[in-house]
Order: sequence, then structure tokens, then C-alpha cells
Amino acid sequence: MAHEIQSNDSMVSCRNVTPWHGLGTVLGEAGLSAGTAISAAKLDWNVEQENVFDGDMVQINGSQLNRRSDDRTVLGIVSASWTPVQNSELLEIAEALGQVDGESFKPVIETAGSLRGGRIVWALIQTGERTFHGSEHKAYMLLSNGHTQGRGLRGTATDVRVVCNNTLTAAERADSGFFLTHTSGIKNRLELAIKLLKWGNDSLDATFAIYRALEQAAVSADSAVQFFANLFPSEEVQPSAPRIIEEMFQLFGNGAGNEGKTAFDLVNAVTDWVDHSKSYRDDATAGERRFLNSTMSGEGDRMKRAALRNANQLFGVTA
Repeated sequence: MAHEIQSNDSMVSCRNVTPWHGLGTVLGEAGLSAGTAISAAKLDWNVEQENVFDGDMVQINGSQLNRRSDDRTVLGIVSASWTPVQNSELLEIAEALGQVDGESFKPVIETAGSLRGGRIVWALIQTGERTFHGSEHKAYMLLSNGHTQGRGLRGTATDVRVVCNNTLTAAERADSGFFLTHTSGIKNRLELAIKLLKWGNDSLDATFAIYRALEQAAVSADSAVQFFANLFPSEEVQPSAPRIIEEMFQLFGNGAGNEGKTAFDLVNAVTDWVDHSKSYRDDATAGERRFLNSTMSGEGDRMKRAALRNANQLFGVTA
């Protein structure tokens, strides 16, 4: 699988915290403004659109080519009606999330960067904090925007379980998230920020309702092993499944904040394994890149979603 972070990608984080297992520029600010994030994450380029021609140099009507303005990287071919949301606009939408309460300006962007050579640009914004099961959870909104056909502006509500720094996408509408296509109508930034924040808060309310229900569902050791095994329907495809199942079972009982008793512990064992125990091939830098790919949009993210979905189905939990 190709690395998600390429040579012309970069990232930035604040609070002197190195993002994504060692990658990116670290700044000491409590939060980043749109301008600071764009500059530090090297997102200060635009999507430029050009006509598309076939091999005989005949223009292909109805299509256009997207390129990066800085290094001329081809980002993709899109329809003629496709309207780009520039990186500056995405970061301004993220920044607007911190201003919807009517108070004085406050920078709220915590991390930002690009993937796949700039085909995806994203920003992470902390939107609140909650306490559950004796531990603090930080609420975030992950905004991502694609510069390719079929990849619009997305908002995904996420919570981080601080006791072990595990992440889990909010349960409510987790498979679809907040999605807008590339039309000129999405550019009213403050109005969009208000909609995103309301959607994110509603999603997190649903998520914590599910957590409370999972916390009440008792789980035996045998049931836990079977639950983890069901994440690997075919050991022929995943020969390392027995080892991973054992590692998850240990985290079920002994992972940070876990007691090995409930369905809530089951889900946290999976998120703990994905975020902290899963190994990634190649050298350290390549491993960090694979980590970012896996936890944001790849196999790790799918596994965490599956764990929450399976737990809900197994124990009849609904928000």
C-alpha cells in the first residue's frame, strides 16, 4: 500500500505536542490560527484547474484537471462543474468553529496537514471536554477536504480517551459523517461552522449514550475472546490474528482504564491496540506514515468502527 504522506506533504501541531507519532512541525501556541496553520503545514498553495486533452490533443469536454500551484502535482481529473475549496478556505472554516459562541477571537486548530501529495487536506479542532467512566475525554472535529472527484468536505466528530490517548469516531452517523460536495454554496464559512459544530455535538451526545449502555453490559472472558476473533473472519487472510486476539484480550483486562468486565472495555481494548500496539512495516518514518493512514482512514479506522458497531449489535445498544 502506498504511503499516505508523500514528499510534498507536511503537518503542524500546537501545544508542543508532536503530531502523529513524530511527524510534522511543532509549535508552542495553545491553538493555531488559520494563517499560522497554513504556513507551518505548507498548505499555502491553491488548486488550479486546466482543460483536459486526449492523446490526439483534442479537448475532453465536461472534465478539468486539478493541479497544485506550487509544484504542479496533478491531483486528479474532475467534472467541469466541480468547484475547489481551497486550503485557505478549509482552514478558515476550521477557525470559524472557535468563534460561533460570539466571544472574542480564539484560535482552535490543533493539528493540520495534507495527505497523498495534497489530494486530501485536513484540520483537527478541539471542541470540548467530557468526563466518563472516571476518565477525561476530549471532543474533536476532524475536517477534511479532497481535491479529487468524489471527495468533498467532510466533518467527523471524534473523542479521545485521555487516560490512554485512544481515539474513536463518534458513533452517530459514523459511517457517513457530515459531507458536502464541491459547489460554490459551501463557502459561507461561519454558517457552515455552526452547522458542523451542532452536528458534532449531537454526534458526541449519541456516542456517550452508547458508551453508558456498553458500560452496563457484562462480558465474560470467553465472550471477549470470541468478540476479538470476529474482527478477523478468516485467519487464512490474517495469519497474525491469533496473536492480535491475545494482545487485545490482555488490553481488555489490563489496558489503561480497563477492568475486563464490560462491553465498554471490549471497545477500548480494540482502540488501544490500533492506536498503540499495532506495528507498521519499514523504517521508523515509514511506520509513522502507515500509522497515520491506518488510524485516520485505513484499516485501523475500519477496525475501530467495526468493534463499536459489533458491540452495539451484540448487546442491542442504540443511541
